[in-house]
Amino acid sequence: MSDRLKVSLYVDHVDDSSDFDKVNDWLARWGDKVTVKSYSTGGWEHCWDLLAPAEAVAELPAEWLCDSEWATPELFEAKLQ
Repeated sequence: MSDRLKVSLYVDHVDDSSDFDKVNDWLARWGDKVTVKSYSTGGWEHCWDLLAPAEAVAELPAEWLCDSEWATPELFEAKLQ
């Protein structure tokens, strides 16, 4: 599906799990329209690499979006040169 965007999300739940819970609710709501390409956790930190429709991405708080080799490879390639 070329109409999907590559995005990376980062949330933590050091004090509470509300952001983590909201991401999981968002993933459940969008179902098979969102593909989780990668998920990692360090316990309190959670990172997802996703393919998602633009309208789904538009629902996400900007502070959850992050740069990554998945979502913004051009930033990482520039550092290698």
